[in-house]
Amino acid sequence: MSSALKLAILGSKGTTLDLIAGLAHAKAWPISAVVTLNAESAARNNVAFFRGAEIAACCGAAGIPCHEARSYTLTDPADSAYFGQQRFDLLCVLGWERLVPATILATLGKFACGMHGSAFGLPRGRGRSPMNWSIITGHNRFITYLFRYTPGMDDGDILGSRVFEINAHDTIETLHQKNRIAMLQVLGECLSKIAAGEVVVMPQPPGEPSYYPKRIAQDGLIDWRDSTRTIHRLIRAVAPPYPGAFAYLDGRRIGVQAAQPFDAALFASSVAPGTIVDVSVAGGSFVVKTADGSLLVTQFDGVAAAELRPGSRLTGATARPDFAARYGKDIPRSQWEIVPPNDE
Repeated sequence: MSSALKLAILGSKGTTLDLIAGLAHAKAWPISAVVTLNAESAARNNVAFFRGAEIAACCGAAGIPCHEARSYTLTDPADSAYFGQQRFDLLCVLGWERLVPATILATLGKFACGMHGSAFGLPRGRGRSPMNWSIITGHNRFITYLFRYTPGMDDGDILGSRVFEINAHDTIETLHQKNRIAMLQVLGECLSKIAAGEVVVMPQPPGEPSYYPKRIAQDGLIDWRDSTRTIHRLIRAVAPPYPGAFAYLDGRRIGVQAAQPFDAALFASSVAPGTIVDVSVAGGSFVVKTADGSLLVTQFDGVAAAELRPGSRLTGATARPDFAARYGKDIPRSQWEIVPPNDE
């Protein structure tokens, strides 16, 4: 195997750690360096699934140089200087939820590439958290692409793609695992061609793009007036390693990590949504009334099952998040993938 291609990995999450391990196991190509994020910057930017220390340890054990970037935006002069000195050929990005600036891209002998996709296929579904949104909106498949980075948002040419299912048991963690597997498969097909300058890229399909808005931790607040299915999808979409869904009981925050639809016939429709209708101390679980049935909460924190009482009521969201306010002025309303209910 030729080692003419100087390959670096950019990322700071558990998916990055698994990508490094997967490339090493497959002997797909030698990794020249890994660029990750320092813990302070990760905390400041609320990076979910941050695994900087584990990435550094993995690199140390494998003899791979590991560099901590000063800034998540890679705009710190020290970051620009590092990339300018290293002159990598290919930068593979996974677990880095920021654009790569043109100044960094200009230092690369080939290009940077990473994964992005949506339930519809690009150019629909550019922007933030497409896998989370795909679970929330009830889709059953995801089309993911390995694409060339540009200074723009998810608009580069395509090197390859994969389709994977979103099944009823998937959470955001398993979707990230599927996406990382897809990246390893496509890279396995492309790396030797990239090194030889023979890789074929395709422009994204024609059509107007659409964009997903940013999600924040507060968006995990459950609205018990929603249907059982809607609440269940939210819980799966923001499950660990993300901050998670949650509600309140007498002012105490109750985190909900896992749940399942329970029953639509056992409990009277007159019972208010959010009411705890059953508690299993032995099973460490409880059942909550929803708008059209009930939900069995199987993993939670903030309270012990023995403290819960049937008839107590969980409180949650009383209004929809203002996702419209999170779209920048440069994205016209016609390109919003998530449209406020009163605009539909």
